[in-house]
Order: sequence, then structure tokens, then C-alpha cells
Amino acid sequence: MLFAHCFRDNVDVFPVGMHTLKFLGLWGEPRRVVRFGCIASWMAFMFIAPKTCLEYGGEGFDSFARGTAELIYFTDFISSMVLFAFRRKSYVRMITTLQETFRTLASPGQPISCVNAITNFNRRIFRYSRIYACFIGSCLIFYVPLPMTATFVNYFAAGNETDSVEFVLPLENKFYGLDTRRNILHYIIYMMMLTPAVCGSASLSIVKGTVLFTIIRYGATLFELVSLKIADLGDPSNFRDQDDLETQRKRQDRLQEIITLHQTALEFADLLENTMQHILLSQFVNCLLISCLMMFYISSTYGPNVVNMVILFAVLMVEVFAYCYNGDELSEKAAAVANSIYCYPWYLEPVPVQQAIQLMILRSQRKIGITAAKFYFVDIGRFGVVVQASYSYYLILKERF
Repeated sequence: MLFAHCFRDNVDVFPVGMHTLKFLGLWGEPRRVVRFGCIASWMAFMFIAPKTCLEYGGEGFDSFARGTAELIYFTDFISSMVLFAFRRKSYVRMITTLQETFRTLASPGQPISCVNAITNFNRRIFRYSRIYACFIGSCLIFYVPLPMTATFVNYFAAGNETDSVEFVLPLENKFYGLDTRRNILHYIIYMMMLTPAVCGSASLSIVKGTVLFTIIRYGATLFELVSLKIADLGDPSNFRDQDDLETQRKRQDRLQEIITLHQTALEFADLLENTMQHILLSQFVNCLLISCLMMFYISSTYGPNVVNMVILFAVLMVEVFAYCYNGDELSEKAAAVANSIYCYPWYLEPVPVQQAIQLMILRSQRKIGITAAKFYFVDIGRFGVVVQASYSYYLILKERF
């Protein structure tokens, strides 16, 4: 089964994402990052440089809208992954924290509710990762082969009148002096050079989907585990009259574990926020520009080129929605910890424990989540704002051009 070898243990984190990171050189020995550098450089050479140094190649505002949308999209995509590579140590720290925490909470003696939550969550992440990888793979199949198929069909169907055939290009740009719109040999050379860059882009998209998106969801799971461990404590009044010192000691240890786990979850959320805030700001600002241009092009043009824009638009919106949905989950699970503490009769605990729990209550009162460089929280409401604003800008472009 696809990716089955990536998931050998129910407590493994990022079963598909870790495998993809290692393949791209973003995990393991520092020297492996050279592989990622080569991939990113080739993508910049194929996607960004031709658009910034040369003309788009088409005529009219439709061509400008498509070329600009593609330029912003790939520039944002490559820059976000380069930023990910530079901040790799922070992600290593977060992933290591998750691995250690999950293995500790899934060990013998831990509440069965926590063990089941970790197991079921990792299985859901594994299924989601495979689905997302298949989604990107299906987009890849249409992104390159479809324009080539349409071009070759039109070229050979034209017979001796091949000069009138205009080739279908996956990207709107000229390419370093090659006549990729009329010369079939130049077109084949261009497509052969473009295919590795597109495959590299697809691999990095899988990294975004299986690591950047899911690491936010893992943070939400840490807070969920805190709530589960609080619920597993039971009513402290049932233990106050017990003379068994061993039982009392074990209960104190469990309370200390909860306090430590909550502190770990808060530190993880802070590290997540500091690491991803600039990536998210770039993603949301550029999403407004890209989506309105893409909608304008899709609504104004017909033909195989529209399919490629629809693919990019679908991937873009899935990415934005994933950030918003997972960010919303993180905020909700963190707020649920405060509710769990309030519902727990902590005032019946010994005074030292009450003081520690009061500190947990104080820390739970501030909103936890991910932001776009501190400007706003990333949640489902923000996704609606982005869609509404993008559509408004699209209507302005449609009316003007």
C-alpha cells in the first residue's frame, strides 16, 4: 500500500511528512539540505527568472493576469519553503517534543483515553497525509501531461500547416530565447526541463500539507491530551480521606504530569507561532492578489490553459483553508483546557496543588493560536474574509477590464 512503510508505529508523528522531508534533504544531517537547495534553485530558474527577466509572451490583460498570478504564487511558494529550511531547527525542536511527549503518554500506566486519542489521531493524520499526497499527485498528472497532449494532438492534426498551431504552455512566459510557442523541438526541450521543476514543486507541496498544516493540528492535540488527563483525575473528594500514602503520592505525580504537559503545550504553541507567523502573513497577503487574478483569468479564457490555473487555484485555496481550519482547532482545544480546569474541583486539592492549578488557569485565560505576524489570528473566520475580499477585487478587475 502507498506510504504503508512510513507508518510502522501508532505513536509515530508525521508518518508521511518525515519520509518526504528526508527525501528532499530537509531532515537529517545538515549536508543533506544541499539537495533542497538544488531543487529550490531549479524551480526559481524555471518559474521565477523567466517571468521577472523576460516578457510573459501573451497579449492582453488576460496574459498579464495569468503571468502575474503565477509569478506571485511560485515566488511565495519557494520563499516560504526556503524560510522553512532556514528555520529547520525550530521544526526539529517541535517534532522532537511531539515524539517524546507522545511516547511518554502512550506508555504503560497512562490513561487509556490518552493512549486511544494518540493512536486514533495518528491514524487520521496518516490517512489525511495519503489523501493529500494523492491530491497533489493528481494535480501533477494534469498540470504537465495535459498541455503536452493538447499540443501534440493539435500539432499532428494540423498536417502541413503546423506553423499556425500555437502550443499550450503550463506557464505564461517566454523561456530564454526558445520559441516555445511555435517550434516543436524548442517546446519539447522546455517541457523536459520544466517537468523536474514541477515534480519538485509537487514534493514541496506535500511537505506543506503533511508537515506545516499538520504540525498545527499536533499542537491542538497536545491541549486535548491535557483536557483528557484532567478529566481522568476524578473527584478529589474521593481521595481526601484515604490514608494510603502511595495512592496520594501517585495522584500528586499525575497532577504534576498535567501541569508539565500544559507547560509543554504552551511552549509548543509559542514556538509554532514564532516560527510560522511570517509564512502565514506572506500566504494570506499573496492569496488576495493571486486569487483575484486567477478568478479573472479563469472567467475570461477558455481552453486547456484554464485547467492549469484551476489546479493552482484549487491548491492555493486548499492551503489557505487548511491553515485556517487547523488554526481554529488549536484555539478551540487550548480554550477547552481552561473549561476543563474550571469544571474540575481544584479547590479541594492541597494548597500547593491549588497554587499550581491557579497558575494553569491564569495561563489558559490568554488566547492561544497562530497569527499572521501578530496582525490577526488565523481561523475559519479569516478564511471567509479572504474569500470575500478576493471576490470583491475580482469584481473590480472584471468591471475595469
